Amino acid sequence: MMRSSSPLRLSAIFLLAMGSTALAGPADDLSRAALAAFPSLQMGGGAVGEARDEGGNAVLANVTFSSTGATPVGVRIGRATITGAAGADGALANARVLIEDVEGTGADGQGYRLARVELQGTQGSLAAVMGSLATLSPLLQPVNEATATGYSAQAIGARGLVVSQTPQGRPQTARYGDITINGYQRGRISEMVVSGTQITPSDGQPGPGATAGRIRLTGLDSVASVRASGPVGTWLESGTVEQITIASPRPGAPAFTITGISMGKVSIRPGDQSIAALTQSMQALGPAQDEASRRRQAGLLVEFMERFDMERFEVAGMAGETPEGLPFRLGRFSLSGLAQGKLAALTVSGVAVSARDGNDTTIGRFSVEGIDASGLLALGKDFSGSRFNPGQSVPPAAYPHVARILFEDIDVKQRANGQQLAKVGRFEIEGGPRVGMMPSRLRAKLAGFVAPLTNARQRAQFAPLGLTESISLGAELEIEYVEAAKELRMRTFNVEVDDVGSLDLVMTVGGLDRAQIEALPGSAAVLGLSAKAGGITLTYTEDGGVASFISHLAAQTGMSEDDLKEQIKGQAGALVGQFIQDRTVAEQIVEAFGEFLDDPTSLAVTLTPKGDIPLAALAVALRGSPFAAMPMFNITVKANE
Repeated sequence: MMRSSSPLRLSAIFLLAMGSTALAGPADDLSRAALAAFPSLQMGGGAVGEARDEGGNAVLANVTFSSTGATPVGVRIGRATITGAAGADGALANARVLIEDVEGTGADGQGYRLARVELQGTQGSLAAVMGSLATLSPLLQPVNEATATGYSAQAIGARGLVVSQTPQGRPQTARYGDITINGYQRGRISEMVVSGTQITPSDGQPGPGATAGRIRLTGLDSVASVRASGPVGTWLESGTVEQITIASPRPGAPAFTITGISMGKVSIRPGDQSIAALTQSMQALGPAQDEASRRRQAGLLVEFMERFDMERFEVAGMAGETPEGLPFRLGRFSLSGLAQGKLAALTVSGVAVSARDGNDTTIGRFSVEGIDASGLLALGKDFSGSRFNPGQSVPPAAYPHVARILFEDIDVKQRANGQQLAKVGRFEIEGGPRVGMMPSRLRAKLAGFVAPLTNARQRAQFAPLGLTESISLGAELEIEYVEAAKELRMRTFNVEVDDVGSLDLVMTVGGLDRAQIEALPGSAAVLGLSAKAGGITLTYTEDGGVASFISHLAAQTGMSEDDLKEQIKGQAGALVGQFIQDRTVAEQIVEAFGEFLDDPTSLAVTLTPKGDIPLAALAVALRGSPFAAMPMFNITVKANE
């Protein structure tokens, strides 16, 4: 009796299946695991041309796939070599991954080539490692959150990255030097270094468009740029860029150069879309051609500005030429404290500019502090949402507020001979909190202003005041709105000329209601009717100007100084008598003026309103003559006090 052959056939099939599994090897396991994981990473069309084992290494050849996001990029990997252990699910454990001969292809001729990228100490998904290449800027811009967080590596090194893109419709090619990443932890990068960058126009224009030396970024969260939701997070701890060169559009002209750029901490706030998607939307929109595109552009710009907080941004050592071919230099430009439309400070120093008029100007330092443009961003939102239309009055809150502006060490000279034309030691403006469009407090100060008298005509004009070489002066202004008193008080407006004297004006304007000020400029007519003139005091303090003028005039007329003074007193008395009807007041004015003329020290004139004097009525009276308004005021003149 013959035995049944069924058990033998089943045993053979079982052994064949076991043998096939054993023959599959690590390369096939990794290939299957990667292809199976691609869809969860928003990758499609995955295929592996060949998977083989080479003496302890798993090799995947001719790998193709593409991203399926808003900007799909197809990727072809010539060869991927994986050394090290992998789990049953294809997860890498302290593996070395070498990927070579990579090509990425996007729309409109955009794409990249990458000679090789090597990862040491790799943990996580091989699919995420390969999927991270499905972007037009591999290693520099993640594809999505899933690929960026799908793996970690102790170190990553890349070489031979060439990217072809068309920003704003202009083709260009960017060639990157060696890229080194230390400490990549699921999207967070301890340090990234790019040894150099060169950007070249691809549209037939000559020369490198721009080059940069070493780029170093620390504490970079690459996921932050592709994440829309979530809390405010740090995108970058610090960054530097060295030796930037930008070619001039004028043939043969020297390039624009920057010694270096440095950045402090940069944070990204959550929004409706990721920063990467927002940037792509701005680039895709292009120049605004109609009302709808202008509104869309404004909305994107506002969102972009609101999303970033920046601790510090600094550019050092800028140099180049103006469009006229004249040199300029800027030692330092910096921004600090940027957040939500507000900027703590903007500072520029070491400026040197040559102008077409033959003059050279240097500025030691220029700064703007306490800038608040949050109202302007709010207006931009309203415009993008069609809640504000062209032709409407701009609300006062939309005008940016500046707390302080400062200039230091301004010097203007003639290029041909080095002759100084003007010099300013320091000019400063400070503004307090605003009432509508107007600052509630304004202080300005000018110090160290010097203007040499460079020709005979200028010397002849100022010789009567005793000035023959230069004019040196300082000035100060302080104005404050006192809401409780409804007054605008000019506490001082002082101009002091060295070796001449100083003028100081103190005055008050009353009847200024806060609501009317807030409604400016629409309330200007009403405010003009309600505003009332207050007291005015004008004080001159002598520093040699009057004495020089008397001496000069006496020499010109051939009179003695005493006779000339008496003549001036008589003329002043006749003039005062024409406008001051009260003899007692007129005599007091003439007497004080004469006392000052005999011994010039100081002269103070005080005007006190006899009643409510609307500014509108005062303006009408002053149209005829400055003296026509005198009957409206009580006048006091004091000399040498």
